[in-house]
Amino acid sequence: MNTLYQFLRSKGYTRVRLLTLPTNHYVVIATLNGTLGRFILDTGASTTCVSTELATHFHLNPKPSEEKASSASANELDTEVAHHNELVIGSWSSKRRSVVLFDMQAVNHALQKHDIETVDGIIGADILQSVNAIIDYKNDWLYLK
Repeated sequence: MNTLYQFLRSKGYTRVRLLTLPTNHYVVIATLNGTLGRFILDTGASTTCVSTELATHFHLNPKPSEEKASSASANELDTEVAHHNELVIGSWSSKRRSVVLFDMQAVNHALQKHDIETVDGIIGADILQSVNAIIDYKNDWLYLK
């Protein structure tokens, strides 16, 4: 009998360990343009995002965007967008990814209230859907194809 990992590996998936925060959010370590970062895995976020203050850190070339970022708090924030970035998660990679930049101070402030290390960004549904991602909640693995 095959394990889930063996089955998905035979279908071309790669897996990445998910770190569980005390808030029950998942964090994944990823590399954006050659720089390591901590990203919340958020199936409810439509796009992959990075904190505006980290544009230089991740070698991003942001341009103004008409889109507004919003969350459950209903606040709308100005955004920028950076195109043609290389994102690596485990052994999966993509060289032409766009990321949205917005002020993530509120997100990180909420984490700090729980004594949780800040995050650099969010991996959103744009990535997860495009790679047919599967989350193994029981064993804390993310599978990407």
